[in-house]
Amino acid sequence: MDLLAIVAHPDDADIFCGGTLAKHADRGDDVVVAHMTRGEYGGFDTTESDIAATREAEATEAAEVLGCDCTFLGFEDGRITYSLENRRRIVEVIRQYEPAVVLTHYEDDMHPDHRTTSELVTDAYYMASLPLVETESDPHDPDNVYFFGKPTSSFDPEVYVDIAEYQETKERAIERHKSQVSFLQEHGGIDGEFDDLVDSTRAEARVLGTEAGAQFVEGFVPLHQPTTDYLR
Repeated sequence: MDLLAIVAHPDDADIFCGGTLAKHADRGDDVVVAHMTRGEYGGFDTTESDIAATREAEATEAAEVLGCDCTFLGFEDGRITYSLENRRRIVEVIRQYEPAVVLTHYEDDMHPDHRTTSELVTDAYYMASLPLVETESDPHDPDNVYFFGKPTSSFDPEVYVDIAEYQETKERAIERHKSQVSFLQEHGGIDGEFDDLVDSTRAEARVLGTEAGAQFVEGFVPLHQPTTDYLR
């Protein structure tokens, strides 16, 4: 099963679904992280281009730790907007990589980039299979979209992935985002649930693990239930 994670910022995949990505990569699946932006608003006392270059390098290193590939889609941090043109751009990304499953942000999220990314991916998932929607690549029909979310939102997981064997890998990937580890500690407040990236994500994985009967877990909400679930 090939996976495509479409995330707003360079550290989002590692924080929210890094264990799942590492688990599938270790199984031999093709796993790609597509970053909508280069995260150029995520820093202090420097230029956007400098921050973007740092975060792109960190994300590339983190992807290597997880065992997956990564790409950057060229949207502007803090300025992702919903439009037909942008939806078509995501349709092309889905068609290009031909994933069986797409992972992305849950719709209820404080960050506007997360919310808009969720909406674009959800709608592009549907449009990607339609032959008359023209992009450079051929139509593709992924099996499903799975959403990940913040513990501070209304996010209520329905699917649990046991990442006990990959929690350490996930943490090593998060640690590659050195600029964000320090930025979020100083930022506080708004992203308070992630003041300490490693400790916070480990605690969340442990809480979800308690619900699912495992040591460490990542949770997801599927866009739709497979038909077989209704026929059993």
